[in-house]
Amino acid sequence: MKEEKLYQLLEKMTLEEKIGQLVQVAGEVFLMDEVKVTTGPLAHLNLSEEMLYNVGSVLNIMGTERVRKVQEEYLSKNRLKIPLLFMADIINGYKTVLPIPLAQGCSWDEKVVYDCAKLSMKEAIVARRRC
Repeated sequence: MKEEKLYQLLEKMTLEEKIGQLVQVAGEVFLMDEVKVTTGPLAHLNLSEEMLYNVGSVLNIMGTERVRKVQEEYLSKNRLKIPLLFMADIINGYKTVLPIPLAQGCSWDEKVVYDCAKLSMKEAIVARRRC
């Protein structure tokens, strides 16, 4: 997007839409038909539909069909048709949940840190190939 078009888009956005672009949510808010039980902070967000379709990014939705489904629904309800960014939180592993990097560093074992990063990388590559 050219800079001029970006400024035009920003001028069209409401304050709520701009703030919404700074928000990232867990993927399950867009996949409630697949989620059986919602727990933790997500259960208490109380996002209105307007707020939900103004968020800027979503975590951990994998698979081509699921990504397309969420993006199409999101774009159909986002006033300015700003695409949703899809993110994957892999710093503590992807499928395998590992200790946070600070805890790994406290082990003073470079091989442990290397092995954890390598495992996260391999899992992320496999997941990306499925998309």
